[in-house]
Amino acid sequence: MLSRYKEWRGAKASVAIRARVKASLMEKVPLFAELSQKDLNRIARLVKEVELPAGSPLATAGDAGSELLVIVNGEAVVKTKPGRTAVLKAGDFFGEMSLIDGHPRSATVEATTPIRLLVLERRDFWHLLEQTTSIVRTVMSTLCQRLREVEGSVLEVGGKHARA
Repeated sequence: MLSRYKEWRGAKASVAIRARVKASLMEKVPLFAELSQKDLNRIARLVKEVELPAGSPLATAGDAGSELLVIVNGEAVVKTKPGRTAVLKAGDFFGEMSLIDGHPRSATVEATTPIRLLVLERRDFWHLLEQTTSIVRTVMSTLCQRLREVEGSVLEVGGKHARA
């Protein structure tokens, strides 16, 4: 299936954002927060810029996901199956799970205003991972840390706390 980004190729071209600004925006994604500046710059070079009008679908629950998106400016609404909604604004992001595993999207996201996005495609990201072990180590460590937080990594063992 074609990635959503390929569908957007006809979208209005945006004024280029400097690599430093792209790296700064990518650093806000928890998956990349612990990367070195050098590695953030590597990722920033892969990021594409896209501008879309209000009402544009950005992700559809159940569809295959293959990119991470960071909002540069504009707003979008996120809708989940249980009927929850949230508003995303500049600096917010979505799609980090699909970037890693390529599984279907867990929510639907639609632009509510004209929106400018940074798009990191899964194929480009994985190609970079094949070449850069420092990024692999850091991302793996971050994923483990986040999983431990979700699972509650402190276990009660014989009256003492121990890390799993």
